[in-house]
Amino acid sequence: MARVLIIDDHPIVREGLKTYLGQQDDLEVVAEAGSAREGLDLARTSHPDLVLLDVQLPGESGLSILSELLALKPKPRVLILTSFADDAYVRQAVRTGASGYLLKHAGPPALLDNIRAALRGELPLDPSAVRALSRNDTDPLDDLTARETEVLSLITQGLSNAGIAAQLGVTEKTIKTHATSLFAKLGVSGRTQAAIYAKERGL
Repeated sequence: MARVLIIDDHPIVREGLKTYLGQQDDLEVVAEAGSAREGLDLARTSHPDLVLLDVQLPGESGLSILSELLALKPKPRVLILTSFADDAYVRQAVRTGASGYLLKHAGPPALLDNIRAALRGELPLDPSAVRALSRNDTDPLDDLTARETEVLSLITQGLSNAGIAAQLGVTEKTIKTHATSLFAKLGVSGRTQAAIYAKERGL
């Protein structure tokens, strides 16, 4: 029986998944979490075979913990299950090693088929994710919003989140949100990598 961990910030989604998957003879939901860090902690103790991971989570993107999940021993398969088909998210997820990228609008039978496919080592992808991967010749910098580009430029100059917030006249929480988004779009893990990426491209 495959052990499943659900990481999603919506309790009703977690409950629905837990109920549906719990009815299957070959699947067992062993833990659930509403945030990225909580999910990573639970993954370390519950040893799931498969993690259902949302992208948009409070405080930190699900993609920010993807590489850490994949570094666990034993290594779980991580299947992205989200409402967002952003090209940059899809590219980062697949490039990092996710076992698939699905959208929540898929019906329960299709979801079940895709979960089992991921457990078999296949790479189930929503059609929108396939289209995103086909457009992977674009520069990720082009995916950034004007404000994200501005934040990246200030990060490259060495400003802290607090310093950027003061300069732009917004809250530090807002800057953290922009930073998390742009890190995901660029496929980097943090400020240092983002600054190097931007400098290499002349930003």
